Amino acid sequence: MSRNNSNDRNNENSGVARQTSSVTERDISFTSDGKNIYGRALIPQSDGRIPTVIFSHGFGGNYEQESTLQEAIATAGIAVYAFDFAGGSGYSPSQSEGETTDMSVLTESRNLRDALSMIRNQDFVDTNNIFLMGASQGGVVTSLTASNDDIQSLIRGVVLLYPAFSLINDAHERFSSENAIPNTYNLMGIEVGKRYFTDVWNIDIFSEISKYRGPVAIFHGTADNLVPLSYSQRAEQAFPHATLTQVPDGGHGFSTSIQTSIAPQIISFITTNRK
Repeated sequence: MSRNNSNDRNNENSGVARQTSSVTERDISFTSDGKNIYGRALIPQSDGRIPTVIFSHGFGGNYEQESTLQEAIATAGIAVYAFDFAGGSGYSPSQSEGETTDMSVLTESRNLRDALSMIRNQDFVDTNNIFLMGASQGGVVTSLTASNDDIQSLIRGVVLLYPAFSLINDAHERFSSENAIPNTYNLMGIEVGKRYFTDVWNIDIFSEISKYRGPVAIFHGTADNLVPLSYSQRAEQAFPHATLTQVPDGGHGFSTSIQTSIAPQIISFITTNRK
């Protein structure tokens, strides 16, 4: 894989390009709420514009999460754009600006909205066929963002990987009231701020996601010890048009082999629901 001469990373319409025989890897950054957000696009060779997936990583992750799946989708002729949320990468290195103490589901939803706005202006994107995909907390962010009326008309479908719909209940289990939430809190080894919990405190998650009227494909492992499968089972009922695939022995975070095994289903979901 070779690296070409780079353009300014802050330019939303240009970036560093690296190419394999069939897929070009391009750095594309954008600005969200005054912060520089780094992202990477996997762009299959094509003579025209192509369907595109925007991937949202989970709590503490980064754009490389579920990389085997991202690469499989791109190899099938579908572009994938993944980015680092502002303050969202506590476990993995981040190339975006922002602090974990300023991050929440709602700040990440703002980032995703801005990513969608930016990606619609890229020369490789078929704007009639944009899909959102999110893992864990990124699945919650994806679902809430997609449920907004102004976003629904811009996307064709949603893919969720072990979505963390439990995080609202988790906040209520950790604290007796909203007033009891401290200014900072160590959550699974990452220091988050008060707004991480207050921003979701009053959200009725299943009521909110039910507003998304498009097709949804959910994948959740039967061995997930962080987010119980029951949350995705309930989400399948909440969404008007959702299908849940239970992944045998899948944990919270899919192995390379599981990513490989579910890739054809996700590719089929995209090709079936494209215009």
